[in-house]
Amino acid sequence: MIRAGALRPLGFAIALLVSAAAAALAQPRPPGDAAGLRSLAFEHAQRAISGAASHALAQLDVRFAAGNDALAAAVRTRQDLIAAWQAADRALVQAMAAPHALANINDLKAEVEALRAGIAASESALTRDFPAYAELSIPRPLSLSEAQGLLDADEALVLFLSARKETFVFVLTRDRVETLSAPIPRDDLVADIRRLRLALDPVAPAVMRSGLRNFEDTVVESGGDAAGGRVAFDRRKAHELYRLLLAPAEAILAGKTRVFLIQDAPLDSLPLSVLVTSPPEGSDTNPDDLRRTGWLLRRHALVTLPSVASLRTVRRSGAMPPAPHPFRGYGAPALGHPGAAGASSLRTSGTAASLLRDGRVDRAAVRALAPLPQTRIELERLATALGAPATAISTGREASLTTLRQDDLAQYRIIAFATHGLIAGELTGLAEPALVFTPPEQDRDGDNGLLTATEAARLRLNADWVVLSACNTAAGDGTPGAEGLSGLARAFFYAGARSLLVTHWPVRDDIAARLTASAFRALAARPAVGKANAFRDAALAVLEDRSEPAFAHPALWAPFVVVGEGR
Repeated sequence: MIRAGALRPLGFAIALLVSAAAAALAQPRPPGDAAGLRSLAFEHAQRAISGAASHALAQLDVRFAAGNDALAAAVRTRQDLIAAWQAADRALVQAMAAPHALANINDLKAEVEALRAGIAASESALTRDFPAYAELSIPRPLSLSEAQGLLDADEALVLFLSARKETFVFVLTRDRVETLSAPIPRDDLVADIRRLRLALDPVAPAVMRSGLRNFEDTVVESGGDAAGGRVAFDRRKAHELYRLLLAPAEAILAGKTRVFLIQDAPLDSLPLSVLVTSPPEGSDTNPDDLRRTGWLLRRHALVTLPSVASLRTVRRSGAMPPAPHPFRGYGAPALGHPGAAGASSLRTSGTAASLLRDGRVDRAAVRALAPLPQTRIELERLATALGAPATAISTGREASLTTLRQDDLAQYRIIAFATHGLIAGELTGLAEPALVFTPPEQDRDGDNGLLTATEAARLRLNADWVVLSACNTAAGDGTPGAEGLSGLARAFFYAGARSLLVTHWPVRDDIAARLTASAFRALAARPAVGKANAFRDAALAVLEDRSEPAFAHPALWAPFVVVGEGR
């Protein structure tokens, strides 16, 4: 249970934020320099959030270093320097603990400083020669003024940092800054988000595939028997979170068309469109009451970012000439045993350790995953909406990594993947997230049926959109340490995508097709509406659709989030 209490100005509680960001204030601070402290706190918060993704970025580092080009050599040089510095630093600590070692300590100090200088020079060279890689692997925090300079007049940016005893909130517009903290301990936040996610994940796939004709009979109150249907979404809890995290910033957010969100764990597990801006009325199980709810989606088009610096990356890439062809899609891979076509049409994340054997991907186990026949329909609808030919989609056996590798992906403005997704660390031995393709019958050029984040980062794209219509491409269930955006978003940004659509939970196939196709049709007809607003309108159309009562539940209209450029 979240403790009640209003946000209070952060002021000089910088020590708490620095502790939460696991950083020390290295430079002196003029007394009373509140503006300087705010900017310093903002930069440390960015470092803390970047640190949470360090494992996935380290995996990318290792694999980029395995190449033969100039980038690989530069990455290996940096890695060698870091390894040498770590060894020298350990030796220095041991020497300082031993008596009568002053001379050795001085030598070791000099070595440590020289290696630090070498690392700094190496990173400067990487930033100069390979700026896109540097922004992926060595992200530099932006100052408040730099971040504000990236925002349009109708935009705001909100960064959340969850600490042990409180949650910090930075709210920026082009000309205003609010730095606040909410009395929400991390453990309470984790529990509350897990409770909300329970109502959003499809706990009963059979019910999800049904027409849900009688909404009252198929939705159970929170705390009930979730096996009998979808758990009711706790709107009061969603309003309490809004009241504590965002309500005090309503004045600065008022009238902002797009709001960029940088959310660390556990907040990265929840699409904030499901927060409730006013006290809810009626029943959590009544579709009419759900439609009358003041969802945050109604106020703003929300755009997620993996980091503040990534806004600079996607806005810089927006200057590229558009790709010539409208669409390329991959999905409905050849999976499942014969006669399995009636298996669940829900995209799920892999959960069976049998997908790996002796630390290697077991192609037979990947092939045994449930087939997703409806994803072909989703891709066909997208192709039609975008005026692309039938040959623009690859499904079945053609939905393979071999096909993907042979394509010139830089020729397509929109690229969609409609398949299963695997979360980083979900399977023993799988150190990074992946998308499932059709695995080959025999070993072939390293094709095991999984497109990992590393290989995705190696793609060369010029895409306005990459659609990851697969389970859990956004985040996990609120578990501390789970990596937000799962590494796939960062990888596709590095590869050249300007915006992504990613999912927070398994998506009903007809809803996935409807949301994506509707948004792209709107953009094709009225480009000026903007990406974030087009997708917001598509979600609101599902919410307001009375043809099926279940459409009012946020599980159906809120699974996708826009990541990257919202304009």
